[in-house]
Amino acid sequence: MSDTTASRIALTVARRPRTAVGLALLALALGLMAAAPEPSTMLAASRDVTGWIGRNPVLGAGLFLVFATLGKVTPVPGGVVVMLTAGFLFGPVAGPVLASLGSALAAVGVTAAGRWVFPDTVARIKGSRFARYEEAVARDGVAYLAAIRILPVVPAWIGNLLPVAVEIRLRWVFLATLVGVAPLTFVMGGIGSRLQDLTEAARFDASLLFDPATLLPLVGMLVLALLPVAVRRWWRRAPR
Repeated sequence: MSDTTASRIALTVARRPRTAVGLALLALALGLMAAAPEPSTMLAASRDVTGWIGRNPVLGAGLFLVFATLGKVTPVPGGVVVMLTAGFLFGPVAGPVLASLGSALAAVGVTAAGRWVFPDTVARIKGSRFARYEEAVARDGVAYLAAIRILPVVPAWIGNLLPVAVEIRLRWVFLATLVGVAPLTFVMGGIGSRLQDLTEAARFDASLLFDPATLLPLVGMLVLALLPVAVRRWWRRAPR
């Protein structure tokens, strides 16, 4: 990197403190990803936590909520690991509830931080070709946001970035994410509650998520989530 380029970057950061914060957060996330141990190592160590959580259920739930929130912000440890761990540690009901809340809190945190750190970028996106979709997003954005969470196609950390440039209130981001991730989270939490050891989660075959017994109910929920949007569009276009 030349001195001129470095000087320009330093000048941009000095003029835009929000950009500096964003770069710092990005560097922190990348550092955590680079320093994170292998999933098998983390899960083997977590076996010792089970007994402690049994003795401190409230504090354990609070700490796991923090873990679940951070785990949905970056690709490490990953949504599957979080959901399986939730089921193993807290059972097939309380575990998925905690994991779903973590997902919703992560979505709100990323959305709020992204809008604050990159307001100029958001403004440019809104002023671009994306503007023609703003009306549809403003009307049906919550349904779309919930829909992309239902199927295990879009990674959680990518899904968290989508509402940044969309005019959806944070409370609706929270609720749409909570409702959208809940079905899959309960499925994975149920599987996690039946694991003999958390190290099995590191060897979990994610392709099982696309088994018809798992996928078809989720597709049905996806159709239900988008059905009001389709009906509304049909009603608006139907001849009077």
